[in-house]
Amino acid sequence: MSAPSTLKVASASVPASPAATSAPAAAPTLTPVADVARLDRRAWLEHQLAEHAGSRSTLMVSIPAPVVEPEILLEVSSRSMGVVWDPPDGLAFAGVGAVYRIQLAGPDRFRRLEREAEQVWGRLVAWAHPECLPVSPRLYGGLAFDLGAAHSEPWQEFGDGCFTLPRLAYVSDGERAALSLAVRGDELTTSSERLAWVAEVESLLPLLAERQAAGAAADARSVVLEVQRPSRRHWRQEIEAIRGGIRSGAFQKIVAARHSRVELARAPETAAVLRRLSLGLRASTRFAFCRESSTFLGATPERLVTRRGRSFVTEALAGSIASGGEGAERLLRSDKDRREHQLVVDEIVRRLGPLSEQLEVGSPPRVRELRDVLHLLTPVTGTLAEPRHVLELVEELHPTPAVGGVPTETAMRWISEHERSSRGWYAAPVGWFDAEGDGDFAVALRSCVLRGAEAFLYAGAGIVRDSDPELEYTETELKKQALLTALGA
Repeated sequence: MSAPSTLKVASASVPASPAATSAPAAAPTLTPVADVARLDRRAWLEHQLAEHAGSRSTLMVSIPAPVVEPEILLEVSSRSMGVVWDPPDGLAFAGVGAVYRIQLAGPDRFRRLEREAEQVWGRLVAWAHPECLPVSPRLYGGLAFDLGAAHSEPWQEFGDGCFTLPRLAYVSDGERAALSLAVRGDELTTSSERLAWVAEVESLLPLLAERQAAGAAADARSVVLEVQRPSRRHWRQEIEAIRGGIRSGAFQKIVAARHSRVELARAPETAAVLRRLSLGLRASTRFAFCRESSTFLGATPERLVTRRGRSFVTEALAGSIASGGEGAERLLRSDKDRREHQLVVDEIVRRLGPLSEQLEVGSPPRVRELRDVLHLLTPVTGTLAEPRHVLELVEELHPTPAVGGVPTETAMRWISEHERSSRGWYAAPVGWFDAEGDGDFAVALRSCVLRGAEAFLYAGAGIVRDSDPELEYTETELKKQALLTALGA
């Protein structure tokens, strides 16, 4: 992959007032962000749009905004196409609309994504209000678990991959926040066009604050009418077939996945489901990708990879048990779960070791605690031997044995030939990257597709030689519990 480009992001000064004089100025006084936004925001925004009118580049301009839950932007904007990315650490993000959309298909999707992203960065100029939280442009999106995995119901709107630069974006670090507008120069040629963009941005600011003040009590709750699950008989047959393959030496591990269809009394609101998913899942990354008629969302506990310069962080997350009681101690003592977990650790080291100048593997495994499930976790940190784009690391790691199997190619072929439904974007990479090649990607677990008044919930379990089909079935049910609760069960 090519070396990352560099995009300059700057804070622009406020244009001088016509009343300014040459008299000596008093010592500057810092004005609270709220007052700056009230006094200077509109004039500053109008000035930036006018300066950019007719340009061949694309302007991303950011102004101060109230600190709210990121998903509120989905509620207060009328634009379709939305994204939410809310990790347990780092910036919370939401976006609506798309000034650039990179739709992917075919075996060269990673290289095509980087090439088309370079074109976006090459024509993008970013300015931030002087009192604004610094905002770095990022492309957000995801990829299908495997080529063609998102071509059938309910995944048709997602495809092999898609990343967007949202038209309107909200970002917050918990103390400050910014609202950004991305607009092409040819969309700013007349005064009326510029005023329309200013009016849309300005109208969202009070709506964000008002909806935050209303709180979760304003959410309309759906009611689950029916849950349709695959039969236990089919599941047992599949697990026994996998165990037979392991005994024959065809593979060491396969991650089996299944989905349930949930019928609801009314179509759920994406933001409300995300809000309920945050309860007890703060160790997880909440995400959502909204299309015209369907949304893929979840709260995943598994990081795929984070890259900052030459430093990277990834993790092995495999081996599960129900939370509560002495679950953590039993999980740490479980030979079956420790072996399953070690397969993931070994494969991550095998793939990233040759790329690394330094690689550190945490030992022994620790326990990641979620509301309903506990997982074995081993962090892996390293320094790259040479600069590499985060997309190269994503391609190298996906699918890890935590979602695919060992060996990878054999496992992926088995999954493609034997699973009864396509995984779509479930268990696939979702996240963001920027012009520097930095980025943050998670594995899309604990997830579902919302389509009207129905939801499709996905969960999987790692199958090794001594896996018990009934226990593994129970594990997949536990993994769906947080989503069922968020949907109204």
